[in-house]
Amino acid sequence: MDMKVEHRTGSNLALEETDAPMEQEGKSAKGAAAQDLNLSAAAFTTYYTWTANGVHPSVNFANANVKANSRVLLNISEYGATPQDRFIGSARMAVYNIAPYNGGFRAWVDISWGSPLKVRFDVFVDP
Repeated sequence: MDMKVEHRTGSNLALEETDAPMEQEGKSAKGAAAQDLNLSAAAFTTYYTWTANGVHPSVNFANANVKANSRVLLNISEYGATPQDRFIGSARMAVYNIAPYNGGFRAWVDISWGSPLKVRFDVFVDP
């Protein structure tokens, strides 16, 4: 399958690397939706952006609302011009272990590509 040229915005381009993921806007789960899933009223979503490649066994995601016993779900995707422009490119990416602590969580991240890519981490936390 051939990709159109306009969709080749990440996996085959060299990008500038940043130091750490940066948290973006978040939203809270409220009302009946939270109750149906047995979630606390403080459950929330957020996302982080990062530019990197390679294996990173302990990426730190700072967030004061995360506690050591929080349930943290995390996924990764590549993005183009903006963090809302997510796509599946040729790069293989994975999030493995996730360990919450008071004030954030750490995750093992693998971005199998030869140059840094723009990635977005979507996070769901039930503190």
